[in-house]
Amino acid sequence: MDERPYQENQGRGRDAALVLGILSIIFIFICQLVGLVLGIIGLHKTRKDRNGGTDTAWVLNVLGIVLNSVILFLFAAALIFGLIAFSGFMGHMHMYHMW
Repeated sequence: MDERPYQENQGRGRDAALVLGILSIIFIFICQLVGLVLGIIGLHKTRKDRNGGTDTAWVLNVLGIVLNSVILFLFAAALIFGLIAFSGFMGHMHMYHMW
């Protein structure tokens, strides 16, 4: 039985996972939500090596997921903090109104 088609499909999956990992890292600077989704999809496409080592695509995808998640969390926290601070500032604006 020929194992070559299986190896070709496995190589394509690894290439796709590697590309998704690279795109996940690039999207850190563009759109973190898209980068997070690409990292998750890429992580599902990767497979750990059977000898216990890790694949480059796996590392890139995990790094993309972690960094995109951290940046999204910081952005959300800053947005919430800003809304709370701004709403408190706007509540005291009536004191400075001239009418």
